[in-house]
Amino acid sequence: MRPTLLPHVLTLMCDLSNEVIHTFNSMLEIGLFLIMVASLISSSQGLSSSAPPTSHARKGSLAGILFDIDGTLVNSDPVHQAVFRDLLLKEEGFNNNNPIDEEFFRRHISGRQNALIMADFFPEWSTDQREAWSIMKEARFREVAASSMMERKMPGLDRLKEWVEKNNLPRAAVTNAPRLNAEAMISGIGYSDGFFHTLVIGDECEKPKPDPCPYLTACKHLGIDASGCIVFEDSPSGARAGVAAGAVVIGVLSGQEEAALLDAGCTFAIKDFTDSKLWNYLDRRL
Repeated sequence: MRPTLLPHVLTLMCDLSNEVIHTFNSMLEIGLFLIMVASLISSSQGLSSSAPPTSHARKGSLAGILFDIDGTLVNSDPVHQAVFRDLLLKEEGFNNNNPIDEEFFRRHISGRQNALIMADFFPEWSTDQREAWSIMKEARFREVAASSMMERKMPGLDRLKEWVEKNNLPRAAVTNAPRLNAEAMISGIGYSDGFFHTLVIGDECEKPKPDPCPYLTACKHLGIDASGCIVFEDSPSGARAGVAAGAVVIGVLSGQEEAALLDAGCTFAIKDFTDSKLWNYLDRRL
């Protein structure tokens, strides 16, 4: 190469190097920009995945309705009491061989999980014995209640069902009853048509009522927050669970005294679902 061309070659090489570096920096900036965009998209998708389902989007303050079953959807407590009474009379020495009355049922049985009831009644029995007795009792309950389930449906429940459906509210049934009982009652009152978006059983949760776990589990299934929900409950145990979950709890006076439900944290109590207090409150929540 002639010496006179060397400066021109060096200049050309320098220009090419600068152009390459400029191009590399531009590509790097574009790459960083694309990474940032992808990160933002990923973050927004993560947030939307935890939001309530589109069909459950709410404009008002009411996020969902959560129902207990025994004594709330169905006035089943008299049947439970009668079955417990008859079977417990066969256990020598229990309650001094006296039949249990309504007060005993309210205080020691209503709304509680069978495992806890049996542990209190027969602490000397093995877990297998208690479980077998509970299974026998619940089978007897289903047998006795089968023919009268529809007539035991709580007054006004169909009206409330229509209102919930009209307002597209997420809803769940949440109970300490065994699954077979829960399904039998829901079917028995004609609600096995998909009205409930989920059914939560206390025995299938980490802890049953009065722990809030069953109600929090239902809210998780529905993709809603418990603080925006109304819970309907007939027992102090269930009411405490709903309150602990952060929901507004409305007591149903199918078996308990009003004072007992208010003491458990209910905002107010209703005779049944025809009560004007309920409908005035629901109108304000939407």
